[in-house]
Amino acid sequence: MSRYIRFVLPLLALLIAACGSVATPVWSEQAQGTQAALAVTAEHLTEIAPTATPLPPTETPTALPPTPTPIPPTATPTVEPPTATAAPPTETPAPVAQAVSGNAENGQVLFNEVRGEVNFACATCHYPNQEAQLIGPGLLNVVTRAETRVAGETAAEYLHQSIVQPGAYVVEGFPDGLMPQIYAQIFTEEQIQDIIAYLYTLK
Repeated sequence: MSRYIRFVLPLLALLIAACGSVATPVWSEQAQGTQAALAVTAEHLTEIAPTATPLPPTETPTALPPTPTPIPPTATPTVEPPTATAAPPTETPAPVAQAVSGNAENGQVLFNEVRGEVNFACATCHYPNQEAQLIGPGLLNVVTRAETRVAGETAAEYLHQSIVQPGAYVVEGFPDGLMPQIYAQIFTEEQIQDIIAYLYTLK
């Protein structure tokens, strides 16, 4: 027991002595220089640090609506009135007092038929396809010539008279009496109109 006390007491005294004092760290000279430099640097950084003043938010500019481009007025085309075109004058045909109503095909048959009363046909003395003289005048285009033979008479009237009264108008250069004077008795009026209608086709 005494041995135990002698061992514990010095240990206790050592612990008490250790608890009553706080160990103060001792910095080396190099460490102390580093600490001083860090303190100066921290102070300097604090002085130059910018004051962070929050800026007000920048307003986003409102997009303006596009300015409409004025459209120039469309020029209204000037419509000119149509130019009146003068119609060419219509040729007025020569008036025909006596209408040609005969049958030209039958008239051609009568023209080429030999009549026993005179012993020859119209075609015996007249060319139907040329103006040259045979015994009587050629009858090609006879209607054109007949229109100017006698003043006041149409071609149909002149041809009718030349058949039934051949001596009423004798063309210059032809002797009177060559044309038979009896065709008014030989042909009916209808047959005479047929012959005139055939003469109108000789063009």
